[in-house]
Amino acid sequence: MSKTLVTGGTGLVGAHLLYHLTKAGKSPIALKRQTSNIKNVKKIFNYYSKNGTNLFNQIIWKNCDILDIILLEDIIKNVKIIYHCAAFVSFNDSLKKEMIEVNTVGTSNIIDLSLKHGIDHICHVSSIATLGDNKGLPADENTYWSWENKSSYAVSKYLAEIEVWRGFNEGLNGFIVNPSLIIGPGFWNSGIGTIIKKSKISGPFYVPGSCGVIDVNDLTKIMILLMEKKITNERFIINSDHISYKKLMTIISTELNKTKPYIKLSPIIIKILIYINIICNKVKGTKIELSPDAVKYTKTEFLLNSSKINKIISYNYIEISESIKKCAKLYSKETLSR
Repeated sequence: MSKTLVTGGTGLVGAHLLYHLTKAGKSPIALKRQTSNIKNVKKIFNYYSKNGTNLFNQIIWKNCDILDIILLEDIIKNVKIIYHCAAFVSFNDSLKKEMIEVNTVGTSNIIDLSLKHGIDHICHVSSIATLGDNKGLPADENTYWSWENKSSYAVSKYLAEIEVWRGFNEGLNGFIVNPSLIIGPGFWNSGIGTIIKKSKISGPFYVPGSCGVIDVNDLTKIMILLMEKKITNERFIINSDHISYKKLMTIISTELNKTKPYIKLSPIIIKILIYINIICNKVKGTKIELSPDAVKYTKTEFLLNSSKINKIISYNYIEISESIKKCAKLYSKETLSR
């Protein structure tokens, strides 16, 4: 039986982590829900390797919801290393209950069982959403958390981190990574995939603000390196670059042969458009992706100081513009082939 467990194996981070683990010769156990589709994970493997199918077949899949503590214990008691990637990501604040359950209660279950069964090491994937506001200065790992103007997602991930730190205080070995906006292909209904889809139809418009970015391959490789070094009781911002939303959408639009953005939308217009989107989704009965509160993320210049990780490992990051181009090209190729 494999001694390495990956939760959230069918997500963007989990899928890429599984690829790099299998490429290194491991046969990790990966959790998925009963209803999850693993075909997308196999697609990810085939993006990067002609041997993708064989690598994919090294994964040991287990149907398990991290809220099912009985089934979860039966799996965790047999492993030694855990990469906790599972998360409910949404900027729709009406889904607060679900986010708290999965992100906070689910993490608490992982920590409790890791302590009970003597897990050697855990890597918890958090988010820069758990960082405080450094008043215009770059935020680092020690920037104090503030409850003011936080989304439900940020709160759920912050509370999850509290559970992880509790585990560390009770003797569990491990570390936390706080990635910025993750750039990676294959998941077109979330994260960068949603931005690419919106860029396809947004015309000349763009939103103000900027954000930190990291290629998903860099993130997952760094997670493995930190695990190999047995780093413990630490958290690390994982971020390779800072980019304006205008530049991000310009790169995507160029690759999709669409109009490059040149008209900046004001926050009030963005909020109106979100309300219109909510009404349309309710009429159609489709999932609401954003809440009006999401407008604050489009107007901020959230700067990051990620120098701490450079003191631990030496790493050459992928050029982020190339990462974005690759995502846009793959999206274009896949949507045209449908």
